[in-house]
Amino acid sequence: MAFDRERSGVPSGKGALIMKSLFKIYRRYIFSAGWIAAAVILVNMCVLMVVGAYFASQSRENPDSGGRRRIIEVSSYMNREENGQPYLEGEGYKALEDTGAEFAFLLDNSGRRIWSWEVPEEIPAHFTLGEVASFTRWYLKDYPVRVWNCDEGLLVIADAKDKVGKYTVEMSRSSIRKLPVFLLVIMTANLLLVLILAVLSGYRLYSSLRPVASGIDGLVSGRRILVPEQGLTGELGKKLNQASAVLEIQRRNLEQRDTARTEWISGVSHDIRTPLSMVMGYADNLENKEELPEEDRKQAAIIKEQSLKIKTLIEDLNLTSKLEYQMQPLRMEEYIPAALLRLAAVSFLNGGLAEEYELETDIQEELEGVVMQGDVRLLTRALNNLIGNSIRHNSRCRIEVKGELVSGNGLTLCRIAVKDDGKGIPAEIRNILTEDRNLRAAPGKADNRGESPIMGKPYIMGKPHIMGLRIVKQIVNAHGGRMDFSADGREVILYLPAAGTLEERKVRKNRKWWEILWYGDVKGE
Repeated sequence: MAFDRERSGVPSGKGALIMKSLFKIYRRYIFSAGWIAAAVILVNMCVLMVVGAYFASQSRENPDSGGRRRIIEVSSYMNREENGQPYLEGEGYKALEDTGAEFAFLLDNSGRRIWSWEVPEEIPAHFTLGEVASFTRWYLKDYPVRVWNCDEGLLVIADAKDKVGKYTVEMSRSSIRKLPVFLLVIMTANLLLVLILAVLSGYRLYSSLRPVASGIDGLVSGRRILVPEQGLTGELGKKLNQASAVLEIQRRNLEQRDTARTEWISGVSHDIRTPLSMVMGYADNLENKEELPEEDRKQAAIIKEQSLKIKTLIEDLNLTSKLEYQMQPLRMEEYIPAALLRLAAVSFLNGGLAEEYELETDIQEELEGVVMQGDVRLLTRALNNLIGNSIRHNSRCRIEVKGELVSGNGLTLCRIAVKDDGKGIPAEIRNILTEDRNLRAAPGKADNRGESPIMGKPYIMGKPHIMGLRIVKQIVNAHGGRMDFSADGREVILYLPAAGTLEERKVRKNRKWWEILWYGDVKGE
């Protein structure tokens, strides 16, 4: 049977979970930033490849940008007449016009212009060797030109000013061979830079969220918190501080109310105890007076019996109030659960159990050697309440008290069950005890619900009270366990954490003082 840590009050380590979740957010932030950086670099590479391919295709297909192809085409239409004078065929002129050339001319080996087309006046008719070398590499009177050495001479074709930019890039072949490595280094450096910036940014976010996470952990634990109200999470910290202040005020008010209620119940119980004892004493005297009529003696016995019920009810009320507010100290001691179950059954059998009821015990053999820690008086009270509940609410039934060891979630538990073959506990009461449902009526609506004196929790008028079962649940919860019910309500099950065995207790008692100091209070090897 699984053990419910939340119901038993076992710490669940919420603070560690919050910090772990915070680090998980930080880690995901870093990974996301890395993936984004890699994706950006990959997209940039793809865009560069696409753009490069586009311009390469444009250079091959567009005559305006394919200057080399254009000048070769024009030179193919250049011929000489019989007298040796060069001329350009009609297709050549058409090619010049189609490509948007500004002007063109042809130089002989001496630098003299021997053919021209649309040449402006500012262009000289003769060029020196140095001038030819200069405009071949750069510009001719701010005109970007291209040259081609053909059979007829040096063909020069110029474009309009500011149409083409000419730049010369010189690199050694070793540098060109290392260019891919340089690009890879640059990309890696960019990626590392992005990752470093992401880590620093994420750490800044992480540092800002740590006080917030600690504050949330404090709120969950019920502590007063004070979160810094500066930085990225300043507004959130301010809201958390306000929530903490409100919760602190509510906690103090609840403590004052609970203390006042407990003291009131304790005071009323004390004030009623003395007159109630007097009523019980006088009723007992009247019951035992033989000179009184039989009817009067029966009435005195009824008064004594009902007074005893009132006394028990007051004791239950006082006990459940202290347990609810954790004001009942537990007198922890070692006990043997198997013996405790047998003693509880024997006390009912020796107390004059009616013939209509059968009471049996079924103790698992593995439970016989188990030693546990607990308040024996309160645990006995819980068992008596369960057995007495079966007797009170059934005119005839068979009651079985069962004890065994079970395991769940890495824990060894003592399972105590009180089962009868009667009508069972109603589902409504089981739901109240197991789910802790709030039965308050909605504001402004009248119904048949009232408020019990226990924690101000409502109960339904006309329904049987559940104080006895509530005390059982409170006692079990105080011992770190929980209470459960069978589906038909005929079996009440208690789960208590098991401490050890009789053999382990004997080993601990027989160990020397120096062994305890060295090994601790655990079983020695």
